[in-house]
Amino acid sequence: MLENTVYCLKRNKKLTIGYFGGSITEGMLAPGNTIMSYRIQVNEWFRQQCPEAEIREVQAAISGTGTQLGMHRCEDDLLKGDPDLIFIEFAVNDYGQCSYEQLAAQVETILRKAYAKNPYTDVVFLYTTMKEICDSLEKGGEYTSRSAHTAVAHHYGLPMIDIGTVMWTEVLRSGGDFLQYTSDTIHPNAAGYALYSDTICSFLSQWLNMDTPNEMKKIVLPERTFCPKLHMNAHIEDCTQLDGLKMDGFTVSGKTLCGRYPRYIESATPGDSFSFTFTGENAGFYWIKANDSGDVLVSVDGGEDITVRSWDFYCPGGPRAAYNFFAENLEYGVHTVVVRIAETKAEESKGTAIRIGAILVS
Repeated sequence: MLENTVYCLKRNKKLTIGYFGGSITEGMLAPGNTIMSYRIQVNEWFRQQCPEAEIREVQAAISGTGTQLGMHRCEDDLLKGDPDLIFIEFAVNDYGQCSYEQLAAQVETILRKAYAKNPYTDVVFLYTTMKEICDSLEKGGEYTSRSAHTAVAHHYGLPMIDIGTVMWTEVLRSGGDFLQYTSDTIHPNAAGYALYSDTICSFLSQWLNMDTPNEMKKIVLPERTFCPKLHMNAHIEDCTQLDGLKMDGFTVSGKTLCGRYPRYIESATPGDSFSFTFTGENAGFYWIKANDSGDVLVSVDGGEDITVRSWDFYCPGGPRAAYNFFAENLEYGVHTVVVRIAETKAEESKGTAIRIGAILVS
């Protein structure tokens, strides 16, 4: 287990670790501006264990996102960094988002893309938790996203670490108060991140305790995928480079999409529009949600307009990169899309601004 990681550490004297997940992996609310996050502590553990090796990280976690966005952005955000070892932590953000079948297909797509890029990559699945999930489990509910991810991991024989259950156990031992280990019942505080990182490193210590392999071991994939249909064509299309792009009122901004994407197109004037074509079955916006975000009217292949809102109740907390799908389960082929800023908006929004970095296509 993790033989290739050992080879990289001991033979190559360098290891690139990819972190793919949500806000807990990113280190939201971690003391010291992520310094105490499990991710940073795990990196430091590797440096202490193998001081002669160069340890590099690919930080590809984005708060508030799961495997649906992840399977579209993994090439750009994760795999371009050529990770040797990948930690996947999306179960909390996938919780309650879609069906078991969809969740399994999305995470398997990410896994297959990683192996297509580098068939020697080691992968570890991590499962975190939050109070809402634990409350449901206590009442007999299911952590469906963890179940879906675990089924895929078992299919490929991958190691898993359920650090969420470790935290839940410690919370119960300390009287049942999640604020002993988290800042908001979701994101760990210093004690919670230490608990997560100590647990991960304990497992790594066992798994990496082996003789140094003589060569890298190519991952042998199962004959069949776990899910009957994957989304290997899921990708991101830059809004400035869309096929057949025509903009009326929209302009290209020189700013980034909250640091998640290098550019975006924008307008805040109702009636301004742009149109384009895409090839696939599903499409969505990779855009900014902010306290002045508005609505768009979207027509696909000349059909009726549907309203898509780029504001939600998280917006007052500050702008962030987010996504919404506007077309799903179409017949595979070329589709024409017209997007127009609506006059409507959420009552709480301060404006009708629309800022779109890319189109998610699969």
